[in-house]
Amino acid sequence: MERRDDPWILVLNAGSSSLKFAAYPLEGEGVLASGQVAAIGTDAVLHFGGARRPVSAPDHESATGIVLAALEGAEFGVPASAGHRVVHGGAQTDSALITPSIRQLISEAATLAPLHNPPALAVIDALAARFPTLEQVACFDTAFHTANPPEATVIPIPADLRAKGIRRYGFHGLSYASLVRRFCAVTGVPLPHRLLACHLGAGASLAGVVDGQGVATTMGFSPMDGLVMATRAGAMDSGVLLHLLKNEGFDPDTLDAMLNRESGLKALGGSADMKTLLDSQARESAFAVTHYCYWAARHAGSMIAAMGGIDGIVFTGGIGENAPRIREAIVEHLKWCGITAENTWIIASDEEGEIAHSVRCLATNTA
Repeated sequence: MERRDDPWILVLNAGSSSLKFAAYPLEGEGVLASGQVAAIGTDAVLHFGGARRPVSAPDHESATGIVLAALEGAEFGVPASAGHRVVHGGAQTDSALITPSIRQLISEAATLAPLHNPPALAVIDALAARFPTLEQVACFDTAFHTANPPEATVIPIPADLRAKGIRRYGFHGLSYASLVRRFCAVTGVPLPHRLLACHLGAGASLAGVVDGQGVATTMGFSPMDGLVMATRAGAMDSGVLLHLLKNEGFDPDTLDAMLNRESGLKALGGSADMKTLLDSQARESAFAVTHYCYWAARHAGSMIAAMGGIDGIVFTGGIGENAPRIREAIVEHLKWCGITAENTWIIASDEEGEIAHSVRCLATNTA
């Protein structure tokens, strides 16, 4: 195989127990290679080049080494730049070169995203140790929503707590930024003035987008708010949480585990997988699906109010792209506001491609 010496971008997306990676040309479009290290811990597996094999990756630092070795084995040279998905960037409004101050920002935001920012930092540091002069870029999932007005972001609790960063942030920002940027090219029509964007996957959220800028979103301080999700409950009365803590023997850790891993579709229908629920004939499966669509449409009404109306709806994410029954049910709920098949679109999620785009933009601006 001929060695790939043209400049390329390494994109890294660290999840709580996974590390997705991709290689993109520094100039031009398209992905050169992609894969992931899944189940980081005792049963890690490398998926790359159409094959899968067990690997020893007890943590994200070792997983980074496995990724680099796999790319070297595929005849990739040293990357020209690297880009990272960082879930929480606090008040950071855009992607940024990772300097000591930006690294500190990511570290300080780790208390707000404890499952995601620490793994991202581990990958950033491992890459810096291997390539000390390599420019690395942090692309923040929260950045797309930083222009939301204060009415949409301020949580009405005492000022001393708000001063500690307790506010609504919103997530899935890279997905939303990507679909807004690519909308015209993918659909062949101009970006609608008021667009309801629906990222429906294992994690799910909606965003109201006016003239390409986010004005409201359903996720808040954490990714637990808003829609019913695969294993997350979504929005609920905070009194339920107090009741569980006071009267049902829950402590913060058991409450966290229940709300994040045992709720949502899994709790309602017995499965966290939407396809399984759609294929099932069980009554509880059907209820989980109708409940999901009802609440997606109900939250959509909030986004429509924030936008002052709606001119179109776009679906992305695993469910949004691949479950026509879900799309049709949500659109049916929203027909009162003029949503039809004619102003409904599907755009494949491409967070890694958006990271590569951000890296290219920073490379151009700093050249």
